[in-house]
Amino acid sequence: MKESTEFLILDTIKKNSTIMPLFTAGYPYSKVINWVYQLEKEGKICYDEMEQRVLSENGLARWKIIKKRNNKFSILPLNDYKIKKMDIDEIYLP
Repeated sequence: MKESTEFLILDTIKKNSTIMPLFTAGYPYSKVINWVYQLEKEGKICYDEMEQRVLSENGLARWKIIKKRNNKFSILPLNDYKIKKMDIDEIYLP
């Protein structure tokens, strides 16, 4: 997994306790679930008493290291799923 992807997931969980913002940004469900599962196996993500995802001590330390090294990451919608702006007279057909 790329460092930027790892930071993206860790940052999303740290801020929101969920991975839903990644789905709404357009990332494929299967990829996000695989990335989260991999981070859970590495012990960077765990669950609290309310069954919400939180960063473990290991995950929080990793998040701080990546943030210090390069903090130019942000969650943006993927350009692949962007739809061009339509005129008022046009009809969208997927």
